[in-house]
Amino acid sequence: MFTSGVFGYLFDYLLWWVLFLSLVIHTWCFFRYFPRTKFRKSGLLIGNLLVFNCLLGVLALAGESYFRFAAVETDSFGVSLPARRWFALYAKLNSVGCRDEEWTTKKPSNVRRIAFVGDSFTYGWGIKQPEDRFSDLIQPMFDARSPGTVEVMNVAKPGWGTDAELQPVQEIIDVFHVDEVVLCHVLNDIEELLPVESAFNPTRPPEPGFFNIDSSCLLDYLYRRLYVPRLAQVRGYEDWIAKAYENQEIMDAHRRNLEAVATVCRERGVTLRVALMPFVKTTGTGLDQAAIHKRLRHFLELHGIPVVDLLSALEGRSPNALVVNAKDAHPNEAAHVLFADAIWNAFFAP
Repeated sequence: MFTSGVFGYLFDYLLWWVLFLSLVIHTWCFFRYFPRTKFRKSGLLIGNLLVFNCLLGVLALAGESYFRFAAVETDSFGVSLPARRWFALYAKLNSVGCRDEEWTTKKPSNVRRIAFVGDSFTYGWGIKQPEDRFSDLIQPMFDARSPGTVEVMNVAKPGWGTDAELQPVQEIIDVFHVDEVVLCHVLNDIEELLPVESAFNPTRPPEPGFFNIDSSCLLDYLYRRLYVPRLAQVRGYEDWIAKAYENQEIMDAHRRNLEAVATVCRERGVTLRVALMPFVKTTGTGLDQAAIHKRLRHFLELHGIPVVDLLSALEGRSPNALVVNAKDAHPNEAAHVLFADAIWNAFFAP
């Protein structure tokens, strides 16, 4: 009764109403009973403060109600109540936990299966309709050329890195008989190899120690919109990732992970391609995506793996027009269209 899942705790919401109504009642009592003629200056000051707080309370309750019941939008970390509501509404998963239709283990003999494997970018974080993702946009391109001969699969989960993708790649080949794998590599796929500390963990922003942020959706919004972006570990996330590519030990481990995926595909006679996906909007100063992509592309091509660098697909575009929203830097529908066209032209166009 006191909790409603993605709408937060009802008790917290009612408590804010109680506090607001208490303020209104005290304001009414002040104007009704306070001897303002006797204490003219102090009465004027207190009265103005009470009225101002009542008006502020109206705005606060309106904001609280909106972010608690109406707002549905993701943030980069997926931790706010509106983000949890978004996942409840739009993230429909199949039986293996991927945001896609059910796949049959028996593949028709005349169908070629292509699996796009990746993390939140491929998953379509912030994209309400799955058909607006780049993998799903590519499906009708195949259908227009040769109907019913290609089945595109979206095999992605938020937070996956290259190491975590190895077993799913093996399973979709062995169980669902995939013919091709397009590994959608994002620069933070190396993240799982980086050490984190409780005092500096760029993978998740700290929760406020002085207030339970879950008790107010408005305060949660203000905290994550105004305060969190100014934290060092959030502002320096891309720089933290960039340093990983400068660390020889970490880079060697990442190359081994990529080689392991390539080996699984090669041993099973499956074609492997790689799409290098860029951060759409960055805040750091030390991240040179073009340079890192060049190194990755050189490494992959030495292993005979076809590569497309999607950074060029975003050239000349405003980053603000390609992200989900002001709090979420994941690529939006417009960016997915650009990704789909670039991947199609690089790998599949006649």
